[in-house]
Amino acid sequence: MKVTKEQSELNRQALLDAAARLFKQHGIDGVGVADICKAAGLTHGALYKHFADKQDLAAQAFAHSFRKGFDWTTQAGSGKAPTLSTYLDQYLSRRVRDDQAAGCPVVTSACDTGRQSEAVSQSYTAGFAELRDGLQAVMGDDPARATLAVAALIGAMALSRGIVKTDPKLANEVLKQVRGEIERLADGN
Repeated sequence: MKVTKEQSELNRQALLDAAARLFKQHGIDGVGVADICKAAGLTHGALYKHFADKQDLAAQAFAHSFRKGFDWTTQAGSGKAPTLSTYLDQYLSRRVRDDQAAGCPVVTSACDTGRQSEAVSQSYTAGFAELRDGLQAVMGDDPARATLAVAALIGAMALSRGIVKTDPKLANEVLKQVRGEIERLADGN
């Protein structure tokens, strides 16, 4: 049975959504193609119709996931330009910390990306640059300050996730303290 163009695109989106979610939860190397196909409810053939290999899928899933998250953050449901608080609410939330599948792939794949293909690295780099540029737009015209803010967001979430099982109070403090420091940094203090 021939698949329509519309169904083919829906299948592609299902694969991207499943891969993005699973890669954020388990890392790229912790997920097999069979896991992604099963989560998407599709066959290996459907996956290879859209993607050359797992690395191609990972690069596109990363870009897809980042785009969805970044669009949500920058729109924040209001259609208004994002504020620093919008970014901080999205990147330093306990909800995102406690549900890795909900987080930004810039955060969840920071260390994993270095072990992947150049295509995955390019996708990661584009996500980082867009996040940094978005923060720079709300923090002032200093790219170094925005780069520092992105590094603080990624580091805070990584630390908080690593600590939360044994010391939830400390994990929450990390998010709160880093948020305060980024706000001070944005104020120029």
